[in-house]
Amino acid sequence: MDDTSVPGPGRLPPRLHAITTFVLAQVGRAGRVRMGRMMEEHGLGLWHFAVLAALDDAGRASQRELGERLRIDPSDLVEVVGRLEAAGLVRRERDPADRRRYAVEATPEGRAELDEVARRAAVLDDELLAPLGPRDRAALERIARVLLRHHDPRARDDGPPPAGGGAGDAAGGG
Repeated sequence: MDDTSVPGPGRLPPRLHAITTFVLAQVGRAGRVRMGRMMEEHGLGLWHFAVLAALDDAGRASQRELGERLRIDPSDLVEVVGRLEAAGLVRRERDPADRRRYAVEATPEGRAELDEVARRAAVLDDELLAPLGPRDRAALERIARVLLRHHDPRARDDGPPPAGGGAGDAAGGG
């Protein structure tokens, strides 16, 4: 047998390269690790970034709405919002319309932090996608969004699913 056909130590088996789902998972993992490291430099996790982005997108929201939209367990969301509040990035108050609920909104500092993290995330995108030329990168980005819209109703242009709708877990964690 030719020695060049046998993977060396620490190399992925060639058969795995033929499984697109595996390849996408590995590329996603590489991006998630980089994004996680960058978020740690800001003292935040991916869910903190997601909450700030959701508040920037939709404005003031109840914790329940945020949890449903982002698919974050309510007990986890309490910790995420609490940490953002302690850092001065969000304001959480009792909802005057329903005193049982908390309404959350980004502060100016939270929006500035979101802008900085988004800027740095764009740099990470550039690094992760560096091997691709402009046309290939545009094609990959378009295809990735088509796949996301197909598999996650929250990403579709026709709006979010009804409360509690959709299956599966969002990619993300603390």
